[in-house]
Amino acid sequence: NSGQQRASAPPPAIPSRRGATTTDTAPRAPRPPLGAMAVEGVGTPDMMLGMTRSMVTMMEFNEQKQDYTDSLAKVEEGTDEYLTVLDACHRRGAERCKKVAQMHRGLYVKAAQFIASLRGGTGDRGVPKPYIEALSVFTDHAPHKTIDEVAPVLKEFLELGDWPEGPFSEASAFADIEREPMASASLAQVHRATLRDGRQVAVKIQYPELKTEMASDFSVFKTMGAQIQQMSSGYDLMWIVEDFEKYLTRELDFNLEATNSEETARRLAHLAPNVYVPSVLRELSSDRVLTMPFCEGIVKANDPVALTKAGLDPFECADLLCSTFAEMVFVHGRVHADPHAGNIYIRPIEDEGGRRRPQLVILDHGLYHDLAENDVRRHLCRYWKACCSKDRQVMEEVGKRFAGSLRRFLPLILSPWFVLSGSGASLRDVISASKGQLPDTIGIRDVADFIVATREGGANLIGLLHALGYVRGLLEALQYPERRRIEVMLKYAILGDATEPPQVPRALSGFEKFWMWGHMARFASQVYLSAPLALVMLKYTHMHQAPPFWLMLSSPALLALFGWVARQALALRSGRPDLEL
Repeated sequence: NSGQQRASAPPPAIPSRRGATTTDTAPRAPRPPLGAMAVEGVGTPDMMLGMTRSMVTMMEFNEQKQDYTDSLAKVEEGTDEYLTVLDACHRRGAERCKKVAQMHRGLYVKAAQFIASLRGGTGDRGVPKPYIEALSVFTDHAPHKTIDEVAPVLKEFLELGDWPEGPFSEASAFADIEREPMASASLAQVHRATLRDGRQVAVKIQYPELKTEMASDFSVFKTMGAQIQQMSSGYDLMWIVEDFEKYLTRELDFNLEATNSEETARRLAHLAPNVYVPSVLRELSSDRVLTMPFCEGIVKANDPVALTKAGLDPFECADLLCSTFAEMVFVHGRVHADPHAGNIYIRPIEDEGGRRRPQLVILDHGLYHDLAENDVRRHLCRYWKACCSKDRQVMEEVGKRFAGSLRRFLPLILSPWFVLSGSGASLRDVISASKGQLPDTIGIRDVADFIVATREGGANLIGLLHALGYVRGLLEALQYPERRRIEVMLKYAILGDATEPPQVPRALSGFEKFWMWGHMARFASQVYLSAPLALVMLKYTHMHQAPPFWLMLSSPALLALFGWVARQALALRSGRPDLEL
């Protein structure tokens, strides 16, 4: 927050939970006393633990805020020195965030994962690169527990004998469980294990103290609503805390995750073997333990170097990733809530001809967003088609339904290219669209206002945009063209634009293919041809708003005609016909 208010200024307007405007002097409903704030479905809160964790976090936050203020006050904004100092501040801030997440784990690691995966399309103005680099480790290498600390969770329902101090009992289904986890994240860590029948499995074990820590954190956050509002530039973010609590409570139930995994495998069965969702060994699983077949040879979906070394084409991998998640969103209306690099993998398989091709492996099905509520899936299909075909009537209708008065930001969040779908685009907007970035005119406060406004959409649009941001970040890491991403999404938006689309998507008709090709060709030509002309216009004219595309496209011809007329006039005045063309 770089701006400062005058002491005499009135309190700022604050977007409330439902998008209405209030002020920080509005009366609040009384909160229950600290000891009464039990968190249903999570655990019994320890208020002293929660207060200690939150105070440490606030100290780090204030220290970093002061670091930005003091460091940047000494240099002139926009200079190379300013950028160097700002980058150094970002790096110190990223290390502070990393330290807090490592210290507190749980909810704080979840927040770190969220930040590390939302860079897609926003550039450094969204989430600075140093934060991404520092926090990306938490997608699969978060702080973990020793095997002795997590063993009691397994022994709650499994006969394991004297393990881990001694041998397994004869009745145990396990022959071995590796002591060091192969991966660790916000809620659990994963150990490789061998069953007595020789099968290799992965055992996901929830952290023992996690429920108490999260209950403590959420209770404190609710108690400190006013302080959180002050730290967040006047926004009432308690509804985010409440949503976060609701969704994390679901993720803590591994029985629900097993059910989600089985449902996703059923929905995507027609894509086998190109898409693989590991099955769940129910007899070796519980509400805090999940046992699945071990996946050999998997590669992170955002690592093009490793994919190439595995004999795979990164573009083909990205195409499979994009089309699979587009089908899940537009056709099935079930959105994987955490498709970050720690949950989405690729491994090579061979087809009948012996050629290596990618298989998409989808892990961690703890939380899904359902787009059936208020028919969000169908309206999203219509909206994506309208953005691609520049149907401004539908964009206005559905955009108002989703984001109310801030609907103009919705197409930009879906794709920077969609800035050209509406009216009033500036020349700088056109240039940003060609680079696949948000326009310079969009600031962090605009994004915050938009997030609040989407609450009026009647469904979890934030969860959807969050998931699309994750996927887009993976695709950008593989250098997947934005044109292709929009085109693949458009294909499934066409297929999903029905009350009840078939669960196995049909092929596009000839007319649908022609319609899609025509609109994408026009759209792409506008982006690619307009950007160079916009650069010239910014440099040599005083224009700021982008003229109609036909005028921009004809501007070289108009300039040539103007030059010819001027030269003809000069030839006539000078009496030198040799100047005539």
